[in-house]
Amino acid sequence: MKRRLATLALIALMPVCAQADDVADFTADLGKVLGAFVATELYVEQCNQRDPAGAPARRDILAAWSYGNAGSRYDRLIEAIRTRLPDFAGQVDTQRSRLAGLIQQDLETNPQQCDGLMKVFEDDSQFSVETTVGRLLRRASKLGIEVPDAPAIVPRQRRVEDTQILRLAALSARLEATMTEIGSKEGARRYRDLGSAREEHALNWLTAEGMQVLYGRVTKDDELREWRGDQQSAFKVECDTFVNDAHEARMAQAVGQDRVVAGMPRSLFDAHTGGKLRLTQCSLFTPEEIGRPFAEEDDSAGLVPRPMEESEAYAGPNNGIALEDVEQVLYESSFDNRLDGFGNGYVEREEAVYVLLRNGTAYRHDWSFPFTDLAVERSKQREPHRWFTWKERRGKLTLTHSGGDDEGRTIELEKPQSLRPMPASTFAASYYYLQVGMGGHRQDRRYTFSEDGTVTYQRSGFVAGNVATSYIIVNGPDHADVTARYRFEDYSLILERDGEIERHFFAVPESADNPLPDTVLVRGEAYWLDD
Repeated sequence: MKRRLATLALIALMPVCAQADDVADFTADLGKVLGAFVATELYVEQCNQRDPAGAPARRDILAAWSYGNAGSRYDRLIEAIRTRLPDFAGQVDTQRSRLAGLIQQDLETNPQQCDGLMKVFEDDSQFSVETTVGRLLRRASKLGIEVPDAPAIVPRQRRVEDTQILRLAALSARLEATMTEIGSKEGARRYRDLGSAREEHALNWLTAEGMQVLYGRVTKDDELREWRGDQQSAFKVECDTFVNDAHEARMAQAVGQDRVVAGMPRSLFDAHTGGKLRLTQCSLFTPEEIGRPFAEEDDSAGLVPRPMEESEAYAGPNNGIALEDVEQVLYESSFDNRLDGFGNGYVEREEAVYVLLRNGTAYRHDWSFPFTDLAVERSKQREPHRWFTWKERRGKLTLTHSGGDDEGRTIELEKPQSLRPMPASTFAASYYYLQVGMGGHRQDRRYTFSEDGTVTYQRSGFVAGNVATSYIIVNGPDHADVTARYRFEDYSLILERDGEIERHFFAVPESADNPLPDTVLVRGEAYWLDD
């Protein structure tokens, strides 16, 4: 039946194309392309009549298919043909009615096609016409059919001092509303072409708007993102270039402070985890320097949960998941040898610690401190992707995401190891961490324990400590080796040095020997006994 769709379109065009030098190749290609575009539209229309509830999803499918098959170039081609050949539109409409009858018969025979139209379009070569559209545009020129280029986008001419300041959350909301004109964000996760179509549409709109004057927090020396309590703007701004070195230096010096950046749109990328707008010719100001009002509008749609920093996830000693609520602590890992593009060997290291609770929920613990110190409620709000429900059946453990973008998706733990706390004791042993990354980059870390109750280790960038009732948070690069007093408590390695207490997650495999297991888990990573 689908061959007949192309054939009918070809029959419709034969008289028209005969007037355009009767070029058989052009006629055949145009018949295929027209048949594909008309058929996809009719399939969607008729499936929507049968199942109105599925119309939004099919709108996404049609937009994705159209973009992947050069839909905008096709539209310009058809418009050029209509301009050149006045009878063209009427003949196509006649054949469109005939195609509608054939598609109706096809759907009556196979109504299940409406549940998977993208598969229908992908599985039949008739609907793959991107290359044919390109060939048609080249042949149209030889036939005297002038197909215009895509219209140039002329940015509005705006000065910083004449423009309202737009918060990045408000820009994020505007961008999502603009992209939704093409298709949904959920659909863009399923269909790459739909994501590209949404991004292109939003960038064209933004480019036409001209200079952007945006407010947020400088998070890197070339990056801005609005922070608002536990939320952040869905989009961040990245500066490719600056108007001069002075403004580049100002941004580097303003990390952690709220500022206004002005620049011209260059590219836009959107993903379910957040988007990025790249600007050129950036300049940086304080709101007072610009002296312009903020645009006031509802920007709640442009806010998303802000990923927690380690200092925010830390609630203090034993203020997190209670041990009596824990059913089991599991560790899953894989260490695969790989080669990078230059032939260097490296290890692809993946490790995860899961805390299974008696109430049927589970948590993936990725922080360096023990899970007994986790800010649980904040974690559920800000990192819902780490929370699951769990079931064990016939020896298989299944985790189901209970929040975030992956809600409802399941993962199976293949061969997890059960973990237990380290017994409260002192011993003499050295445990090392070795990781060879891409490019041969090597990481070596070590904990060297002594029977006198001291340990030498490398102090990390995050330190959680308590001195009296205060908590000390240290953020920064890794430090040199230090020595501290140590003790084990539940799943914690507690280190005391100069009046400061550090708490590291520490566990050993359930099957490990005592008192010196071959492997220990420190801060979620495997360390091995150095014999």
